[in-house]
Amino acid sequence: MRDVSPPTLTASAAPVFSMTGYARLAAVGCPTQAQTATWEIRAVNGRGLDIRFRLPHWLDRLEPALRTRLKACQRGTITVSLDLRGTARDTSLTINRPLIEEIIGLQQSLGALVDQTPLRLTDLLSVRGVIESPAQADGGSQNEPDPAEDAALLDLLARTVVQFLASRRAEGAKLSEILYGQIAVIAETTAKARSAAEAQTHGVAERLHTRLAPLLGNTPPVPPERLAQEIALLAQKCDPSEEMDRLDAHCAAALSLLTEGGAIGRKLDFLAQEFNREANTLMSKAADLSVTQTGLALKTIIEQFREQVQNVE
Repeated sequence: MRDVSPPTLTASAAPVFSMTGYARLAAVGCPTQAQTATWEIRAVNGRGLDIRFRLPHWLDRLEPALRTRLKACQRGTITVSLDLRGTARDTSLTINRPLIEEIIGLQQSLGALVDQTPLRLTDLLSVRGVIESPAQADGGSQNEPDPAEDAALLDLLARTVVQFLASRRAEGAKLSEILYGQIAVIAETTAKARSAAEAQTHGVAERLHTRLAPLLGNTPPVPPERLAQEIALLAQKCDPSEEMDRLDAHCAAALSLLTEGGAIGRKLDFLAQEFNREANTLMSKAADLSVTQTGLALKTIIEQFREQVQNVE
């Protein structure tokens, strides 16, 4: 059986990151002395990289810079949220009446093209810009880009990203330990399957003699040469050595990927599919109960491996 113990990683080895992660960081007096900014980053599994932003609408201009700061992420669905709160004297909200009147006027101007049922208050309040903070209503800094304020927000985000990546790395380290253990079980179960398959091959001749005896009855016995040919054919059909060799090779490849680190999730997922393919073929060649049982054990641990791999970036 191959040695599947976790190797000692070199300084050049890239860490394994999980696709899930979380970070939250707040700063008083950011971006202005009268405000408190809170960045929150959440990430879950995803086929590719999908970054979503939940920002005050006047800060949409920051999105390109935010994406740049998350360029280290290669996979996952990441949601970046910014909550801005003012001091006690600035926490009151106002209604943008001109915008509401414009929306109602637009509905009326469209006439029969749209439903003329009066708009509900909840519909109006859900429109971006209808509810304003005092700074917005007074034409404050939210409406006019301020490089210093933007820089303060981006600096706070950069520190939040550091925490976020650390959480993904810590989760990735735990995943690596789990995956090493599962690969070890796959290798061990493959070794058991190899032993069971060898015993299965040795029993082919005995089972063939047992089945032929009642069929032949008093007829002349089968020539030894012919019987040897049939035994060889049956043994070849039931021999899963190729599948087990490939399982061993896949174990070695998975270990190599974990040692290499980096964005290996897709490659590990492909190996999980190949693991499952070989286990299915092994079971299709089973002519003995012990081989079938070992094949089922293989499929169980391979499925557990595949589920964990879905979390790897």
